[in-house]
Amino acid sequence: MTATQTTTKCICGRTLRAAKSVARGYGPRCFAKIQKAAKVAPFKPAAIEKAQELIADGGILPIRGRRVFRVVSSDGAATYLAAPQACNCAAGLKSKHACYHRVAATLLAA
Repeated sequence: MTATQTTTKCICGRTLRAAKSVARGYGPRCFAKIQKAAKVAPFKPAAIEKAQELIADGGILPIRGRRVFRVVSSDGAATYLAAPQACNCAAGLKSKHACYHRVAATLLAA
């Protein structure tokens, strides 16, 4: 590795070394899991895109293994609890479609 290459941490905690992984923000294993979950899950493309942005920004943290996550709202003013099955944000409680917090929890739990 040269001094000009940057390394960052993946969502799983591993160090990213390959230029492609650093640019993507995910290692090959995490990226494959996210792609698989996105293809299988019946979520709207906009929710998947917003969920991937939330993950990349580090706005979601596991608090009980990989089952329950603390997520930050889009404006950063509030936090919510999200799981692949439910979320306690306003959209998650009222909507018939999954909020992007729940989508992010599903992607990380996969």
